[in-house]
Amino acid sequence: MALNHFDNSNRDDKAYEACGVLASKHALCFDRKCSQGFHEFGFGSNEVEWVSQGALTLLREGHVDLTKGTDALRAAHPELVGLSDAVINRLGNHTHRGAGFIDITGMEYVRHDESGLQARATYPTPTPSKYPSLTTMFNSISASGLRSTVSTLSSYTTRYYRSSNAAAASTWIQTQFTSAAGSANVKTIANSFSQPNVVATIPRKSGSTANDIIILGAHLDSTVGSSTTARAPGADDDASGISIILQALQILKANGWSGSRAVEFHAYGGEEGGLLGSSTVAKQYKSAGKSVYAMLNFDMVAYQPTSKPVLTVLTDTDSSLQSFSQKLISSYVPEATLYTNKCGYACSDHFSWYNQGYPSVSIDESGPSDTYLNPYYHTASDTIDRLDFDKASKFVKLALAWIVELAE
Repeated sequence: MALNHFDNSNRDDKAYEACGVLASKHALCFDRKCSQGFHEFGFGSNEVEWVSQGALTLLREGHVDLTKGTDALRAAHPELVGLSDAVINRLGNHTHRGAGFIDITGMEYVRHDESGLQARATYPTPTPSKYPSLTTMFNSISASGLRSTVSTLSSYTTRYYRSSNAAAASTWIQTQFTSAAGSANVKTIANSFSQPNVVATIPRKSGSTANDIIILGAHLDSTVGSSTTARAPGADDDASGISIILQALQILKANGWSGSRAVEFHAYGGEEGGLLGSSTVAKQYKSAGKSVYAMLNFDMVAYQPTSKPVLTVLTDTDSSLQSFSQKLISSYVPEATLYTNKCGYACSDHFSWYNQGYPSVSIDESGPSDTYLNPYYHTASDTIDRLDFDKASKFVKLALAWIVELAE
């Protein structure tokens, strides 16, 4: 049975004891529910529900017809009894931009404003004249290289995190990261499912004492929401994001670059299941006391139907990092159109970092309410032929400038 709509914006021990929840802030879930396979999901700033694995599978794999109405669905599927209308519709809707929810089972806290961020970082004013090495790097940007990465990833029948071949894309990305950064600088971080996260690192330069890190991330999984075997190419969502972080890594390493801060490149599994992979990594970093100076996420960057490339800064998270990123785009990518938009609750992996108190931002092709939102994502028609890699290459330019400005 689900517990509907707890206000978790001010979680405290007494409130959770009253609900029968463990008082420890390090184990915010029912023993009974966790042991029975229930998941605690956050759907909004004040919405939390417990969802059974059976209900989750039923809804996320597209085995319900939402047009029949929630009462009829509960009558036909006992797994859904006790779930709110909002949650049934949200989990069962596979055309929504981004996950829109996060699996918070066992998390220490969920934050929804900037009061819980680690000590607020100060970001520089972008100054292209200080970094002439970027000109050489920009000349190495390759639209055909982006296309090649997306072609490979979208050739898998599916990269859905619960599919039988879910680990294949992770393995391929690990190979590419290793080729660029060396095996000593590449690792995987396991998830509770078979699709691991992959992390490559450019260590800080010799003599640097900076302990905080910079992260670029994108998700490697795909979905159409119909089954674990249906064709889900996910060319834009989010093979395109992976192509950006991979090429940025390749160019930086080819130029022998290192900065005062270490830079990590993250490929996350299970984003479409509720930001699962990024939540695992962010939670581990928080527990280990790691300091993150800034995290940049790319989720869908290559569907560019307008005459000029569009870069959209999503404004739901850290305001200082948003401001820096907007100035950076204006300084380094003036040929692009800069938009801002709200993405909504837990729309992509940057939220996992923000949720753990780290500054983060997502820069994508569009926001969920934009006129030119890719109409093919989460369908079998999210294919490479619909993408524009010349325009998407501006995101590599952005990524390189973002890293160099923040790390040097």
